[in-house]
Amino acid sequence: MEKKTQWGVGIIGAGAWGGMAHVPAIAGLEAYEAKAVTGTRPESARKTAESHGIAHSYTDALEMAMQSDVDVVAVTVKVPEHDQLIRKALEAKKHVYSEWPLARTTAEAEAILALAEERGVKHIVGLQARGNPTVRYIRDMIIEGRVGRILAVNAVVTLPTFPTLNGTVDQAHAYLLDESNGADQLTIGAAHLLDAIEYMVAPFTEVSATLATQYPDVNILETGQTVRATGSDHVLIGGELTQGALVSAQFVNAGAPDFQLRIIGTEGELAITPRDGLMFQMDRLNMSFLRPSGEREELETPDLYISSLTKHIAPGPGYNVAQLYATFAERIAGGEAELPDFAHAVRTHRLMDAIRAASITGIRQVME
Repeated sequence: MEKKTQWGVGIIGAGAWGGMAHVPAIAGLEAYEAKAVTGTRPESARKTAESHGIAHSYTDALEMAMQSDVDVVAVTVKVPEHDQLIRKALEAKKHVYSEWPLARTTAEAEAILALAEERGVKHIVGLQARGNPTVRYIRDMIIEGRVGRILAVNAVVTLPTFPTLNGTVDQAHAYLLDESNGADQLTIGAAHLLDAIEYMVAPFTEVSATLATQYPDVNILETGQTVRATGSDHVLIGGELTQGALVSAQFVNAGAPDFQLRIIGTEGELAITPRDGLMFQMDRLNMSFLRPSGEREELETPDLYISSLTKHIAPGPGYNVAQLYATFAERIAGGEAELPDFAHAVRTHRLMDAIRAASITGIRQVME
């Protein structure tokens, strides 16, 4: 398999996020071709495949994964379904791209990692900010000392439509209200940015947190039913990174859609804001450098950080996903390209556990 130059992808769930991000990412990369999709019903699966110009559709994930022209299985459905579907891909001994969160719980993620290692396949998790060329450029600037010693990282993220807008939610996103599903403001809104902070600056060594559910009773738009929310919709985090920088981050389900990230060092401050008006992990990002003198310099990411495989990918939800796919192609072909794999996903799940524990106990948690 590793001698191939183009990898066939079978997408589980190409109707929503899979259709918005994975299909255009794969279509824009010569290293891949979408071969099949899997859906819950034959008719809808067939229509989804036809709408994206994909030849085959299935309702059985294992049947799709067993096809000889499918080398990579992309799991892009809701988090509660990840465990069983990833296991089917691994049963077929296919490489796996799973969206983040990898699983509902850390225990599930650990078991998936163990099985993937046992099967000897390549794996990647969709923490796509790590594929963002600008994020990788910022990381190198920090490593090279251009910002000096990092003293503080500050983030404020406002997501008024995640998961509710004025106490309402559509049926498709109601599952985000249930903490047991493993998908809420903490594991999606916050985790993507916290992971990027760890990647750009340094890992967390300690965290404190307050998690709140400020919209506890939410109305389902289509039915008018009121659902009791257990997942957090407001996340407030303090912490320390391994090299001593202090972090403060707030993720609010209100305001205007926006984010501001400041990385403050002894030589100045990096200010990161949206370029495309998308969530942090999807956005290409604007950045500027503010020197202690007050001078501001607008920065552009050098072309060398953008994979040559992704030059024609349009901005949008698929942009950073495509960067990850390009890196994954290198890894599948036998290279050592750095990427967020299932082992990294387990580490991030453990960070989420520490944040929950800090909120419940009021005690600062130490990361191992």
